[in-house]
Amino acid sequence: MLALIRRYRELILVAALLIVPLGVYVAHAKAPGERSRVDRVVLAITSPVERFLSWSITGMLRGWNGYVALRGSHERARELEVRVIGLRLENERLRQQQLENDRLRRLLSLAEATPERRWTSARVIGVGMGPSGFQTVTLDRGSEDGLARMMPVVVADGVVGRVRAVTGHTADVLLATDRNSSIAVRVERTRARANVRGTGKPDAARLDYALRSEDMIEGDRLVTSGTDTVFPRGLLVGTVTRLERRTHGLFQTADVIPAVDATRLEEVLIITAVEGEHRPLSPIAPASVGGR
Repeated sequence: MLALIRRYRELILVAALLIVPLGVYVAHAKAPGERSRVDRVVLAITSPVERFLSWSITGMLRGWNGYVALRGSHERARELEVRVIGLRLENERLRQQQLENDRLRRLLSLAEATPERRWTSARVIGVGMGPSGFQTVTLDRGSEDGLARMMPVVVADGVVGRVRAVTGHTADVLLATDRNSSIAVRVERTRARANVRGTGKPDAARLDYALRSEDMIEGDRLVTSGTDTVFPRGLLVGTVTRLERRTHGLFQTADVIPAVDATRLEEVLIITAVEGEHRPLSPIAPASVGGR
């Protein structure tokens, strides 16, 4: 008997694998009242196996679907992250563009408010601020654009400085805060005369040659007087602070807060001509250069 079983074991195994599912199917197909004792025994034996197989297969399918979904989620998350970074960069670009437009709009308003002056706009492309107090900025315009030495450089807030040297396509500007800079000014409120001299610091200047007898108080605005043959009249230079009037001596002194923060300059206007005023500048640019 055992020899017969060993000889036909593959055939018996195949038959069992076919008969058992068939028996389970038949038992399940019958109504509960029609099931024989054999059917109930088959169902009792196979039910745990069915539940185990069903749980295992369902678990594997869920795990696989979860893995696939999670992998897809990670890919979508990466794509969204790249899009968010791109949108942030674009938003920053637009914000910087808006700030630039605001600055240019203010410069344009300044030019339109003074039609008697001819202007050329320029961008700051270099900065030279040394420990010795020498302070300049370099512009992207030069003699080919009509610029010359001693031409005033301004922004909407006030005086920046004057052109110190030019090449064909660039110009160096001596800032109003440079130690070598001196600008003739008037007190806007009383029209008292004085000079504003740079200290070599970007946020400070000094008031020189203000007579001790002149009416001057802290907070007074200082504007160009036009008597230095460089700057036209009425441009804001700075504000008086820390005024000191001694009981003796000819002059009073004060610190001056510059009207323009030179560390934040990006675009400027160069005054190339002033109608009705004698300007001892180098040859003025043709009428086609610059704008109003």
